[in-house]
Amino acid sequence: MSASEHHKTAPEDRISLTQKSAYAVGMLVNNLQAAALPAMVVILNLGLGMDVLWVGLIGAIPRIFDAISDPMVGYISDNTRTRWGRRRPFIFTGAILAGILFAWMWQLPSGYVDIVAKTPVQPHQVVSREQQAAEFNNAGGAVLEYDANVRQDAEFIFYGPEQLTLNQAAATNLDGFPQVEINVAMPEVQGFRVVFNEASSAAVTIEDAAAGGGDGESYFIDLRRENSEDGAGNLYKFQLEDLKLSQGLDSQDGNQRLDIQDMDHISIQLTGLAGSGTVTVHSLKLRKSHDFFVHYFRVFLAMSILFFLAYTVFATPFVAFGYEMTADYHERTRLHAFANTVGQLAWLGVPWFYAIMASSLFRDTVHGARTLAIVVGVIVAVLGIVPAIFLKERQTLPPPENTGKSFAQNMAEFFKGIVITFKCRPFVKLCGATFLVFNGFQLGMSFSIYVMIYYLFGGNDGDAGKLLGWFGMLVSIATLCVIPLTGWIATHIGKRKTFLITISISIVGYSFKWIGYNPDYPYWLLYAAPFVAFGTGSLFTLMGSMISDVCDYDELETHQRREGVFGAIYWWMIKVGMALAGLLTGVLLKVSGFDVALGAPQAEETLLLIRLFDVGIPIVTSLIALGIVATYQLTEERVYDIRAELEERRGKVPSADAGD
Repeated sequence: MSASEHHKTAPEDRISLTQKSAYAVGMLVNNLQAAALPAMVVILNLGLGMDVLWVGLIGAIPRIFDAISDPMVGYISDNTRTRWGRRRPFIFTGAILAGILFAWMWQLPSGYVDIVAKTPVQPHQVVSREQQAAEFNNAGGAVLEYDANVRQDAEFIFYGPEQLTLNQAAATNLDGFPQVEINVAMPEVQGFRVVFNEASSAAVTIEDAAAGGGDGESYFIDLRRENSEDGAGNLYKFQLEDLKLSQGLDSQDGNQRLDIQDMDHISIQLTGLAGSGTVTVHSLKLRKSHDFFVHYFRVFLAMSILFFLAYTVFATPFVAFGYEMTADYHERTRLHAFANTVGQLAWLGVPWFYAIMASSLFRDTVHGARTLAIVVGVIVAVLGIVPAIFLKERQTLPPPENTGKSFAQNMAEFFKGIVITFKCRPFVKLCGATFLVFNGFQLGMSFSIYVMIYYLFGGNDGDAGKLLGWFGMLVSIATLCVIPLTGWIATHIGKRKTFLITISISIVGYSFKWIGYNPDYPYWLLYAAPFVAFGTGSLFTLMGSMISDVCDYDELETHQRREGVFGAIYWWMIKVGMALAGLLTGVLLKVSGFDVALGAPQAEETLLLIRLFDVGIPIVTSLIALGIVATYQLTEERVYDIRAELEERRGKVPSADAGD
């Protein structure tokens, strides 16, 4: 760019450090809300056992409501006039509500009870050799070391947890847990039987229970290695209704069936042990019924809709605030570079969320999600009100003359404004490019945790969580460097050219991920991180500044300032993409043949497909985005010409709290 084309920022157009800092804190909160839910929602599948398609719907359905609420809030804030300004009341209220709702929505119950991990009403036992005691711990489960020269059979005896115990007779209530899942590591055995033993005297019965239940009878199922869920003899599932009454001295009536509210203990019996070795029962899970997941799906979905509504109340006016803080082409870039550098700290921490939730600090990942959500909610509520308190608004046009208009007339104005917005070609191009780059990245990263767990680490989610944390942290650290670099480059060669360069570099990074996915050297993946960072690091720095330019272009065409509507629609497109990414993750996982119940031994074709999805999708979407932005026409010279025309028409408007 020649010296004659390059403009210097006037002192009155500069934004003070105080104002930039207040806006940057808000950007941190905005990014945290955008990043936290996608990072944690995997717990619904991997921790709770919810179907991946249901998880995708939870992410997608709220976007339908956002289609109305986002532009509606933008329109309302554009046309609101209060003693506190038109943006700040929304930011203040939205931050508090979003923080509370985010913490609340994750206080979810578990979809199963693990008998091995829970505190039993009586100590678990193991029978082998001379009544040898088993070792029980949260990490390894119930462990038995056996020697077939001493004894060729063994029996694990598990008592129900305290939370299910009904009385002092150790009666355990299994009502609502129709399915049993056992994860066990053992050698080839001749017999593998699971036995459910009733209490010796009836404690509590249900009306439809068989007459005479609770009399000490036992019910069993024989399991075979070839019928295991994973095909390797490690994971077994069966229904309580599949149990058969034992025919022995203690059984009375072959027509009776299990009294699910009067269980004493569950035993795993092994016969035909050979040699010596170890048997480990990693988990014995009582899984809740389908009705539980239907109910929980509905509750979590409703809470998600409320959370995203509160998020909209905060984010839409906040984003619009940034578009109107200065009229200068380059100062807009500096503002968004500064704010996004601070906001990137959210993305620095979020990649560690899964590792935190899966850590030994918590009983399980569901417990980890409950606790982490409270921490996130407090941060959102406390820091989210900072921009509402400290930012100063800048008025560019007099208040609209809406006095006396009916609700129907205002709605007509609202929908007319939406139509006009979508006719703004520069804006549509920016929305399309952002949708493709950001959500291609999001969709690819949705598969990364699956690739790491099941391809790189053979089912070890702890190691996978650490690698994901390191990869995400390196991307975030690199992004912290990329953001100011992007701002510097853009002020010298222009925003469009900068976008073309940085997104091209990110495509190189995605390609490196394919090489980095090496089970022998899993940490090779980290070499891709700095290159991937050029995509996410440059995107919002440039787009926030470029949409500010679009707002000037729109004012020239329509004689209106509609930062709220532009910000709402822009971020709605991003949220739609995030939801679509979540939904497509579930669909594509189904297409790949992935089944969480199989554990580590997923099919080779499945592992290949999820790697292709991880790497290929963001490459394709980024290439399309490059083609779109290549035709973007609001250059630096054109934007300064637009500003001159606007100031000639309505006069100059100083930047918010202008200063050095």
